[in-house]
Amino acid sequence: MQMSKLTAAYRDVSRRPRLPALAGVRIFAALHIYFFHLKQAHDSGLLRFSAISALPAPLASLIGRGHVSTGLFFQLSGFLLAYAYLDSSGRPKTTDWTFWRGRFVRLYPLYFLSLLLLVPAPALLPFTAKHPTTAEVAGGVLSSLTLTQAWFPAFALWWNAPAWALSAFAAFYAIFPAFSRWTAGLGQRGLKGLVIALTLLSWVPVGAYMLLNPAGDGWTATSITLGGPWLMALRFNPLSWLPQFLAGVVLGRLFGMRVDRGEIKPGTRARLWPSAGDALALGILLFLAFARQVPYVPLRHGLLAPLALLVIDDLAHGRGLLGRFLSWPGFGRLSEASFSLFALQMPAGVWFCVATLSVAIGTTAQLIAMIAWTLGLAVIWSELVQRPMIERLRRGKKTSPGDKRLPVPETVGRPLKPRTKAASSGFETGAGVS
Repeated sequence: MQMSKLTAAYRDVSRRPRLPALAGVRIFAALHIYFFHLKQAHDSGLLRFSAISALPAPLASLIGRGHVSTGLFFQLSGFLLAYAYLDSSGRPKTTDWTFWRGRFVRLYPLYFLSLLLLVPAPALLPFTAKHPTTAEVAGGVLSSLTLTQAWFPAFALWWNAPAWALSAFAAFYAIFPAFSRWTAGLGQRGLKGLVIALTLLSWVPVGAYMLLNPAGDGWTATSITLGGPWLMALRFNPLSWLPQFLAGVVLGRLFGMRVDRGEIKPGTRARLWPSAGDALALGILLFLAFARQVPYVPLRHGLLAPLALLVIDDLAHGRGLLGRFLSWPGFGRLSEASFSLFALQMPAGVWFCVATLSVAIGTTAQLIAMIAWTLGLAVIWSELVQRPMIERLRRGKKTSPGDKRLPVPETVGRPLKPRTKAASSGFETGAGVS
């Protein structure tokens, strides 16, 4: 029996070397965002813990600026999608329907579960504080169920607040195949120019907001400031983040092209020696920890995007001390739970607080327990639900009894191993929110 197109695509993709350091950076970016959300809730008075109040100033600043990892996630996701699903000419290796179906299976079931888990606690949901009308409730529910809430500033944070990013990813996945075909055939020079153009384009929305300053808060807004409709649109609308995602796509396409031509050999173990990417990453961390008087709006929306792309490229090569550290296989396995962490952090946190917190300020032990509870649920979903589900989807694509189990594109983040019952079920070859 003739091999299916999907099976052939999987085998073609599997020829590219794994990029384990990108899986490692994924889980640390996910944790950075999660800890930022905890501190954001603490600073706004929604959820207070004594340990967060006692953080040293540099560490508090580093965590409090975890919103910068949102853009990193979008860039990383685009990079790895292109590396996994595009051939050297930039054309998708699977049909659009196959790609979208895979994204849906990985994205929506857990997201829908997270909404159900929050239904019994309506008094704790973001929208209840606004005393919405029946029409507003209907709009918020409909947009949340259809993963379109990020397009509507009033509904972006309504149900499962961190899941606005999943709404943006749904939009990105929708246009990924068409964008890939539109840019197919570009050479290395054209791709490099497009990366630069998209990075500059990512500064346009925030630059326009800072210049026009429609609500007068461009230089004073903070991470706990909801702001008016224009700031909400800037913060959550997929169009304001699209250039960063597409820049990652183009960079991943360029990297994959050079791997196919033999110009890059990412599987080669690099020398244990600092790289330029190490210096950039260290500089970014020091900047986030010690820099003062940096406006929130531009920092969140791409101020550091060019540097993040350079770090991603360096890690993809496997260079430097950071690349060696992040390539530890355990990080690759943990990184498969990063999407689960996005979806489950709010319901897990809400029900932990309902069950255990009876005072205004939680203890350090309670904070540690809540973090362990949330991370544990994310890993349990990844290992016990997501992995078998992806295995069933993959087995359903076998076209003959003689077909071997095939490495799916999502395994780029970990070392290549023979297929066993513990088959890969990661996301977009190492991208976190898929």
